[in-house]
Amino acid sequence: MALVALALAAILGLAPAGPGLGGEGASAASCTWQRHSKRVVKRVKRNGRVHRVIHLKRWRSCDPLPAPPAIVAPPAAAVTAPTATPAPEAEPPSRRVSIKADDATPEAFSFSLSRAYVVAGEITLELNNQGQDAHNLNLRPADGESAPLEVGEAAPGEHRVGHFVLQPGTYRLWCSLPQHEEWGMSVDLEVRDG
Repeated sequence: MALVALALAAILGLAPAGPGLGGEGASAASCTWQRHSKRVVKRVKRNGRVHRVIHLKRWRSCDPLPAPPAIVAPPAAAVTAPTATPAPEAEPPSRRVSIKADDATPEAFSFSLSRAYVVAGEITLELNNQGQDAHNLNLRPADGESAPLEVGEAAPGEHRVGHFVLQPGTYRLWCSLPQHEEWGMSVDLEVRDG
């Protein structure tokens, strides 16, 4: 009972906390009190027989509160006039595009682009096959009949990369495997001047 009274006095800040109650001098204002419990099993011999006695041991502990962050004023000499910062450099034009191939159902075959356009020059096209069938990638100018440029066939889960020098214009990208283009596996890519 005395232990409970001492703990209550420590919580209310009326007396310093003792050694088992969270440390010397802990008060309710400087710590957070936590309740703990532990199941204790003892073996006791009574009347010539061994009995298991189970009881719950309970105690409280004081977890110190974190110290508030110190506010440090800058020294007077450290204050300087703002200087002009150089403008951030413009991001180099993008010349890489990822094409995701998906074939959830025959009605949902599709190519989707990571960006709507790229800048003319050496372009990197990456075919990411996220479908269940193999797919390839062919491209040529949308208004032309020239032989298509090709990126190899990618099995499900694979990706293939092709590097091409493209002039400004609109290019048609499609999968040339049987019926894939008819089922929707085609898309247009715009190539713009730098």
